[in-house]
Amino acid sequence: MTKYDKKIRNSIIALISAMAILGITVVISYFVIYGPHGITLLGNKSKKALSYASANTSDTQGATVFFGDSITEMCDLKEYYPNINAYNRGISGDTTEDMVKRFESNVLALAPSNIVFLGGTNDIGRNVAPQNIAKNIELIIQKTQQSLPDCKMIIQSVYPVNPTRKPTFYSKTGSRTNDTIGELNLILQDLCNKYDCIYIDVNAHLKDSDGNLKREYSIDGLHLTRQGYEIVAKIIAPLLEDSV
Repeated sequence: MTKYDKKIRNSIIALISAMAILGITVVISYFVIYGPHGITLLGNKSKKALSYASANTSDTQGATVFFGDSITEMCDLKEYYPNINAYNRGISGDTTEDMVKRFESNVLALAPSNIVFLGGTNDIGRNVAPQNIAKNIELIIQKTQQSLPDCKMIIQSVYPVNPTRKPTFYSKTGSRTNDTIGELNLILQDLCNKYDCIYIDVNAHLKDSDGNLKREYSIDGLHLTRQGYEIVAKIIAPLLEDSV
């Protein structure tokens, strides 16, 4: 083997080693950031939806259902809502279109007394227009009122993001902006007025003076810390006191 060949071999080994170290670092960082939720968030979406539908055949009807994406899925309801009989029906990565598709099997099948909805941030991350996002949420509201006219429908404002909050080199905020989020929240507020739903401006309680998600409330600029979930629970829990 010539010196040139050895240099090539050594360069390839060094490159492979660097890529391996980078991959291991990313994986370790992921689980350090998301903890026990790390594996859950990587789960297959379709399997999760089917699992929820299956669970609904034996779960208590008339309870409260939290319905949404990863921000909902990562919320430990027993910890933050200990006095509420509630079921978590959040799926990481879900758009409002995804939620419409699984709404009947995952939520309405439980005939809940309360539905706490949070969705739209993943749509924004895919550059879906706020008006189109709102149409999907309107469908969810309409389906609820048609099937469960006595159900209390609680619509949360979409939470702010913080593009500077990067625990690693990768930002979770993507193309989401607080301006677009604000535009969607105004539409959601009008929707709630139209259908007599409860609109909660959680966004206002989570953002800093610059309009960004407070650093202490977020682990990655998008998802919440324990402190963030505690703030949200203090706002929502009093509305669910009549849940069975």
